[in-house]
Order: sequence, then C-alpha cells, then structure tokens
Amino acid sequence: MASTITTTGPLFQAGGLASGLDTNSIVDAIITAKSAAMLQVQKQQTAYSVQISTVANLTSKLKALQSASDALATGGLAPNQPDGSYSDFTVSGSPPREGSYSVQVETLARAAKLRTATTFSSAQDPAAVGLTGPLQFSIDGVTSPATAIDMTGKSLADIAAAINTQIPGLTASVVATGSAYSLSVARNTMGFTTTQDQALQVVGGVGLGLVSSQLADNAVVKVDGLEVTRHTNSVSGVIPGVTLNLRANSNVATDVNFVSDTSSATTNINSFITAYNDVATLLNTQMRPDPSTAATNNAMAGTYMLSLQRDMHNLLSQKINTTGSVQTLADLNVSLQDDGTLALDASTFQSTFADALSANPDGANAIFSNDKTGIGSLVDAMVNRQIGIQTVVLPTGEHLYVDGALVSETKVLNDSVTSLDQTVNYWQTYLANERTRLTAQFTAMEATIATLNTASNYLNALSSSSGTSTSSGYTYKTTSNG
Repeated sequence: MASTITTTGPLFQAGGLASGLDTNSIVDAIITAKSAAMLQVQKQQTAYSVQISTVANLTSKLKALQSASDALATGGLAPNQPDGSYSDFTVSGSPPREGSYSVQVETLARAAKLRTATTFSSAQDPAAVGLTGPLQFSIDGVTSPATAIDMTGKSLADIAAAINTQIPGLTASVVATGSAYSLSVARNTMGFTTTQDQALQVVGGVGLGLVSSQLADNAVVKVDGLEVTRHTNSVSGVIPGVTLNLRANSNVATDVNFVSDTSSATTNINSFITAYNDVATLLNTQMRPDPSTAATNNAMAGTYMLSLQRDMHNLLSQKINTTGSVQTLADLNVSLQDDGTLALDASTFQSTFADALSANPDGANAIFSNDKTGIGSLVDAMVNRQIGIQTVVLPTGEHLYVDGALVSETKVLNDSVTSLDQTVNYWQTYLANERTRLTAQFTAMEATIATLNTASNYLNALSSSSGTSTSSGYTYKTTSNG
C-alpha cells in the first residue's frame, strides 16, 4: 500500500521570536509592576516632606506672631510718647502709663584719656622713641601683668598696635600734630567704678610721658529730684519703659510729659491680627482640609495642633486687667470669627475700638504689655511651647529639657524620611539587579532562537535541493509499496 505526505511551507520553523518580540518593553513592564511597593514608600516620603515643609511654615508664622505681639508689648498699642523734644537729652521707649517727669542732666559720662606730654619726630622710627622696658596700665585700680607692653625697639605706631592687641579695654592711636606725633590712649568704656584718677593710670613706662588729657566722668541725672548715676549716657530703669539718652548738661530741670498716641493704634492692632490670622488659617487648612484636594493625605491634625489652636483661642478671652473698661482683648472689639480668625468688629460691642482706646488707653496698652498675663507674655509662652525648649522638673528635683512640639515633630518626620531612604535604597538595588537578570535571560533566549533559526534555514535549504519548487512553497513526496 502506497502513502503520500504533502507539507506546504518551510519544514523547520522556530516561531519567529528573535524578530517578533520587543524584549526591552517586556522587561520595563515587569520592572514597573515590581516597582509598586517602592513607589508606595516614595509616596509616603513625599507626604512626610510636605509635612516637614508645613511645620517649617507654621514655625515661621508663629515667629511673626511673636514679633508682632512683642512689638505691642514693648511699644504699646497706643504708646505713651513725650509731647515735645528736648535739647539736653532724647527719649526712647514708652512708659506703661501717661504721666509727667522732671529731668535735669547734671553731668555727662566721659571716658578717661591719656596723651603723651611731648611729641615725637616720627611715628614709624623706633629711634624716635628710644625707650626700653615695660609700659603698663591700671584700669580702675586693676593691673594685669599680661598687659605689659615691651617698648624696646618699638616705634610709636608699634606701641599703639601692641596696646590695641594686648589690652582689650583700651584703644590707642598715633596723632599727627603737623610735623610731630603723639600717642593717645583712651578707655573703651565711659565712667569709673573707683575714682576719676584711678579710672586709667600708667603704672610702668612713665618715660613715654603719658598724662591725663580727659578725666573720666559718670553720668548724673536727676529725675523728679532723685539723683541717678550711670557709667554711660544711656540711662534706663529710672522712668519705667523709657531710656534717656543724655546729650548735654542742663541748666534747669525740664518737664517731660508722656501722653497716649492713638494715631497708629488701628495699624498696630491690625498688624497683630494679620499675624494671628496667618497662623489660624494654616491651622484650619491642616485640621480641616479640603477633601477634594490631593493634599488631604498630607494634612496634620496632631495633638500639638489641637493644643496650639486652643491656646490661640484663649488669647481672646484671657482676662488681663482686673479693673477698668478694657480687661480682655475682646474688650477692644477684637472678635473671633467662625473660621478661627480675628477681626475688628465694632458692631459686636457697645463702643468702637477708638472709643475703647480713648476711654482707657493705659488699659489698652496693658493688654499686651502686662508682665506674665499680657498678650505679649502669653504669646511668648505659647510659641516657646511649640518651637522652644521646655524645662520639666522631675519629682527627684532634676531638670529635664524637652524640645517644643514643632521641634519634636520635625525630628520625628526627618527620622521617618531617613528610615524610608533605606527601604527605597533596598528596592532600587533589587530592581536594578532584577532588570539585569531579566535582560540577561531575554538576551540568552534571543541567542538560542537565533541559533535555531539558523539551523532551520540550513535544513530547509538541504531539503529544497532534492524537491520541486513551486510558487506556493516546497512539495515533498514519499512513495512506498506495500
């Protein structure tokens, strides 16, 4: 029995993989799929980074609020200012109350000075000095051996430079007097604590000829008949909150009247309100985020934010003055809005902001300036709890220093980012190795397929040499008798 098997097309075929598959895209797809876990970690890192930025922003706004409240605590909401100017002194600062003071400058503070009694022919030539041995000074009766200047082989300029280098309390200079030169030495501070003569003395090297050119003086000023002595011409602590800068001796006492200046009060209170509202708005954004935004995942509503928001609200109702028409910040017509911000609201109270200020300007100033209970002190304490260092007294009496809430939060967030860096590094290394492995496998596969294709072509070529070629391919016939 005879049988015939007919096959059309190549006898050997390897599927065309060597030329038909985009192996690079396949590897990319596999790596992308395996990258999902790493991308999740990186997403968490990004969220932490946003939170770190938010904490930094909140810290900056708290500092701005502190600066605004400190300015009002120091200068006053309606600062008490002198009603005139004076020739013998100037006035800076603001007392907590309106009032009048009698001021008379009796003596200005001066620094002790020495100068050589004779002149020298040269500032640079050591021979012009021609002295050996030490030059030493006593300041208020105190002499330090370390301050001795060796004049041997030194010019006048050398001696001046040595004094400036070795004696911090003195300043020396060479003064040109036409064709001659002299040495001048002065104390860096005015006044004296011993006597005028002992304020500055030469205790060695008398041969240089240094003598007193100006005796030291302490400042003496009478305020309401009380004589006050200071070592400088800047006199504070006599009139509360005020510094007197003395300029000349007075022939007679001068009355200084301090009156409330309400002209900038609205601007001053609004500067505080603006700084307050910047903090409140940021807190609202974090504690009540818009659910439609992607930033929701990065919002923070930790215990420290709840505590900060509570402290902010308490500023409005805190009773600061126990008497008078202005006892709280709310009494100045500053009201808390529904969104947690502040506003001047004249309609809420019986009097307007201006009326409340006019009725009790000292009470209005005290709202910010009162020690411990004023807004300035309260804001300082509140900000310090967030960005400062807290002191905790343990039952044993030991002191424990703890970072403020925002400082601690920043450290925690930074530690979290650092920790996740290690995870990301692991995944990056793993994925790089996986890409290398897959690429090597596909390369080996392509090489094998290419070899099979070569063998297929060779066998097909051998087969075609004994067959009949047709337009549709090769036809092979096998006949057997049986």
